[in-house]
Amino acid sequence: MSTAIIYAHPDGHEITVGAGLLTACTSEGTAVSLPIGPDGLRDVAAKLLALADEVEAKQ
Repeated sequence: MSTAIIYAHPDGHEITVGAGLLTACTSEGTAVSLPIGPDGLRDVAAKLLALADEVEAKQ
């Protein structure tokens, strides 16, 4: 699997997934990587969708 940018903030921050890692980078280049597999990706996706629904309902 190649690295894919799954979120890019206009200020330069990014979240990427690839090579079994979920990586968050600041616009200054500071990065943190966590190992993640398919099950973890699905779990994070489900939690993000639920959180988006919750935040949207409060608006």
